[in-house]
Amino acid sequence: MNISKLRIIAILLTVFVAGAGIFTYTKYKKFSGYLIEQINSQTGKKLGRQIKFKKVSFSPLEGVVIDEPCVSRAPDFTKGNFFCAARAVIRPELDQLMKNRLYFSNIELERPVVKIRETGGKWDFEDLLAMLPKTSKGLYITWNARKLTLKEATLEMDLGSSGNSIAFENADLTLLHYSDLAGNFSLSLSGDLKTVIQGQLVTAKTSFRTDLNFEYTGLTSAYGRVEFSDAAMGAATLRKASLNWELFNMHKSAPEKNYTAGAKAEGLFIPAQSCDASQSVNSALTLLSEIMGKASPRCDDIEMTSLALDFALNDGILRIKQLNLDTNFLNLKTTYELNGPARTVDMALAASSGENKLNLTAKGPMDKPEILPVMSVTLNRKLIGVVRDINAAFLKTFPIAGE
Repeated sequence: MNISKLRIIAILLTVFVAGAGIFTYTKYKKFSGYLIEQINSQTGKKLGRQIKFKKVSFSPLEGVVIDEPCVSRAPDFTKGNFFCAARAVIRPELDQLMKNRLYFSNIELERPVVKIRETGGKWDFEDLLAMLPKTSKGLYITWNARKLTLKEATLEMDLGSSGNSIAFENADLTLLHYSDLAGNFSLSLSGDLKTVIQGQLVTAKTSFRTDLNFEYTGLTSAYGRVEFSDAAMGAATLRKASLNWELFNMHKSAPEKNYTAGAKAEGLFIPAQSCDASQSVNSALTLLSEIMGKASPRCDDIEMTSLALDFALNDGILRIKQLNLDTNFLNLKTTYELNGPARTVDMALAASSGENKLNLTAKGPMDKPEILPVMSVTLNRKLIGVVRDINAAFLKTFPIAGE
């Protein structure tokens, strides 16, 4: 009797699994057919571009597989390629697909090449944005893919307004969306960065990671880290550098924001003939010589052993907890606090250049702090001007001071 019951249960389970498999397969095939129809007929016309691919197939394990998909620039391939990939894999979420809703658990692109152009302030993908659902909600709310992956990608961006170009090569990108409420996203990107600045080629191995948290009002917080290694700009080189940040209350006014950030860099070398950096350094050293009363040694090649910076903004008070710089022309340690509500500044600087040393403080009202030790009238005026310029630069970005 028990054996018969077990057989019946086994048969029922087999029938259920087979039925669910057939139903799922049917849904997948229906979605695959719908996708092929859209690509072949409607989508290209709506985009105002041509679309081509080698083959579309269905895999129960992977989803819909598109071999060699390609999208032209507007209006056709005679204008070049906007996007091409060796392979695209699209996997809908089964539970949503059963409800005739289109959500994706994974979209994966292998060896994609994306070429973006900007001319006169307009991007050549603006027509594609018109394909998004008509809604007042942000893309972070309507985004319907849980995971987007780009493997061995090439991303090229030409900025016609500035004449600059930026490229990421051998890039791996992963974008995760893990919240149904508004949107929480995690983005990681690594690859070889290439661009041109002031006519000089800039290259660096780059690694980037950030988490973005959205509410319906928009972006509320973000934290992450970016690292550069083996960077070069013309003849100038940088062994490694990093920047990390934690940003909270981003949607609120400046006095309510809570930001912390840090930066580190090691092994910077700029030859004298590489750019105008040595000229700027020597101009700064001239002012420092006036303050010290002794001539500072002239700088030709610039070598920086290390740089460390810690920054914080909280309750309307901006703090540089440390700015430590170790170079072949100057060793510098600085702390800085700008109190927006109180409209005061508190700055301390310790510097040494060759055998010359200086300890300087600026404290008091942000427009006219007291400089110690006491300097000549001319030098005092210059230093107050420098402090004012620093304050103004920060206040332009972080308007924390009341009227």
